[in-house]
This record gives sequence, structure tokens and C-alpha cells, in this order.
Amino acid sequence: MDFDFLLDKAGIVGSVWWLLAFFWIGYFLLCRFLDYPADLEKNIRDNRVWPYLPMYWKDNKRKLIRAASLTLFWIGNLFSACVLYSLFPYKHPLLFLIGMVLSIFIEVKIRYFGTKEMIRLQRDIYFQNYTQLANRAVSKGDEISDSELMAKTRWQHHNDLRLADKQGKLLPFLRGEAKL
Repeated sequence: MDFDFLLDKAGIVGSVWWLLAFFWIGYFLLCRFLDYPADLEKNIRDNRVWPYLPMYWKDNKRKLIRAASLTLFWIGNLFSACVLYSLFPYKHPLLFLIGMVLSIFIEVKIRYFGTKEMIRLQRDIYFQNYTQLANRAVSKGDEISDSELMAKTRWQHHNDLRLADKQGKLLPFLRGEAKL
């Protein structure tokens, strides 16, 4: 396989540099609205009790969403590397490698900013419920252990989010309830 041929094609692909914005915007939107449960699963593995995984994430759509996310991630990285390679007048294969590394960094940040709001909303609602239940118990004069309070909070949190998810209003519920 001729390496110069591939670099020539990279220069041609990189000449339409403005398409890179569409890949990054599409990746951001995919992470923001569909693929954020993948990051919530990481929180579940870290023994956090507040993440709620939407119903669509529990069926076969999950694999399709993850495949689309990874495809957009790697196509965006390759396209970004081609753009950087084509922008410089002196063509060197190292520019392609630098473009790939830089693009991976940028897309990791895009994913972080895309999923951070959904994660923050769920965490905020959980701790609001925890504070409300603790204040209610103190105002009634009840003695409640922290583990019992956490169990009640987890049940209420997941039940509220499950009901909103069943009605198809999970995102509006999260945005409306997270007041912190």
C-alpha cells in the first residue's frame, strides 16, 4: 500500500475543512441526548447510587447508539487529522499524527461537555431529595439512620425518574426539578 497515496487522499479530504464542524456538533448532540447513559454506567460502577439509566438504554438501541457514537468519534478524528494535514503547506506525515492526537483530545472534551449536564441534573435531584427527606425526618422528630435515609432517597429518586421516563418527559423533568 502506498503511504503517499493515502496522504494525498488525506489532503483532499481535509480541503473541505468546514465539514468538521458538523461532525463535532453531531457528536456533541449524540452525547448530550442519547449516549450519556454510558457515562452514567461508569458512575454506577463507582458505587454511586444516584444514576438512573433511561428505559431506551436497557434494550437493543443501546448497541446502536454506542456504535453511532464510536463511529462519529473516529470519523471526526480522522477527518480532523486530514484537515490539519491539508492546512499546512509543508506536508509531513507527523502532521497527520498530531492532528489525530489533538482531535482525540478535543472530542473527549466535547463528550465531557455533552454529558456533564445530564449527570449533574441527576446528581442534583438525588441530593435535593436526600435533603428534603432528612429535613422532613428532623421536623417530625424521627430518628433515621443514614443508610435508611439513603435507601429511601434512592427509591424516591429512581421512582420519580422512572415515572417521568415512562411518560416520555425525562429531560423536562430533570431540568424542572434540578433547582440547584
